[in-house]
Amino acid sequence: MLMPDEFLFTKALWAAVLIGALLPIVGRHLVLGRAVLLGLAIPQIAMAGIAFVFLAASLHWRWAVALGDESAKALVGSLLFGLPGLLLIAAPWKRHSRISEAWLAVVYLASVSATNLMLATDAIGETYLSDLFHGRLLFIGESELKLLGITLAVGFVFLFAFRRRLLLTLTDPDYATVAGLAVGGWTLAATVVNGTVIGITVATAGPLVAFGFLVLPVLTAATFAKSLRSNLWLSMVAGIIISLAGFWLSYHFDFPLGDAVVAAGCTVLLLVRVLKIREMVPKHP
Repeated sequence: MLMPDEFLFTKALWAAVLIGALLPIVGRHLVLGRAVLLGLAIPQIAMAGIAFVFLAASLHWRWAVALGDESAKALVGSLLFGLPGLLLIAAPWKRHSRISEAWLAVVYLASVSATNLMLATDAIGETYLSDLFHGRLLFIGESELKLLGITLAVGFVFLFAFRRRLLLTLTDPDYATVAGLAVGGWTLAATVVNGTVIGITVATAGPLVAFGFLVLPVLTAATFAKSLRSNLWLSMVAGIIISLAGFWLSYHFDFPLGDAVVAAGCTVLLLVRVLKIREMVPKHP
């Protein structure tokens, strides 16, 4: 619709815009629930799952070999580890407690080391995951783009429709219990949706892009947002601006798309923070 079909990077642009517009609603839960490190740990757990599937294929395990191409292995591996990992980490929330940031850091480090060890003897997997880490949006296929779009759209609809209940459950479970909400059930539902969305985003775009869009647009919007509603819409707008700016940098300067998008996000966040500080400085006559 926006570009001719012969433009080589149309799918990459659509993928970046979709992630930028819809993934921040997941990141909004992490930021408001003070679980930002969870957004760092889960993508890396998903990467460990992808490495595991590639290792299984190199060892000629039938189920892994039957998956076929690299994209299918990445999708299965990402969900194989990412979703159960998020469920295990989020399980303490049902008891009104949260896993500490120190343990999330341990989970992240363990996932990184496990990924590297599993790739030590698998050159194909190492090459694929190296590209994925830098943001594999330029290589996204039509089927992957459709799966990404459907997953993000379904996740957005669910999280938007029940945003008040989910935010209350994640930010103040005690009050949610008094209000009659099934905290465990809503936490589990949010965990499954968030885990699926993050897992498929990691498999198609990489952990750097996923974590960047989970955090940067939300922090950018929080600079000027005065309500939860404005925070949501400004997060989406910020995500779209960041994705377009990153794509422009990547296209015109031949930068890796994932790195360019995250760099653009950090720059936008820095600029809005500087503008906010300037507004707060009293002006002398």
